[in-house]
Amino acid sequence: MFESIGLPEALIKEINENSQKQKFAKNTPLITNGDLMAQIPFVLNGSIRVFIENDETGKEVLLYYVDKGETCLMSMIASFKDKISKVSATTESDSELVFISNEKVREWQVKFPEWNNLIIDLFVNRYDDLLNTIEELSFKKIDARLKAYLKKHSSNSGEINLSKTHKQIANDLGTSREVISRTLKKIEVEIGK
Repeated sequence: MFESIGLPEALIKEINENSQKQKFAKNTPLITNGDLMAQIPFVLNGSIRVFIENDETGKEVLLYYVDKGETCLMSMIASFKDKISKVSATTESDSELVFISNEKVREWQVKFPEWNNLIIDLFVNRYDDLLNTIEELSFKKIDARLKAYLKKHSSNSGEINLSKTHKQIANDLGTSREVISRTLKKIEVEIGK
């Protein structure tokens, strides 16, 4: 992964010598709100779902997905000062991650300008994702959000490739299962016309 993004050989060598690779099955919890962030995960293969949750209601809101070649902005922020995570993360599919210690992340920031560029690019991308999430939650109606969600999980031919329950979709969109079920029925009626 790191070879393909133009990092210098010396840094790639250090990454390989100072990181741990690990595979995780789909739906494996990786980070829970309150965990101390001692390492930064980078996705080699697969996808990670990053979300916030309310302990009182059990409601979740999807913040963003972390895909191949990316890391989690919230994990990065928590790790910079060895703080606890304010989000949770679960594998969305079978995934392989590489974990890099906070110390090495900080060391490479001083030693390799290319590492800083990588981290800044990741910050910008996650920031954009967060702004999109806030905009959707604040200004878009659930039917428009659900249609966009279904489109995102569709093939080029329009076939929906989604194996999630109504509750899981509701968690991704920050609403209730009942609202998703009702809205899906409404969309089915619209399509049937």
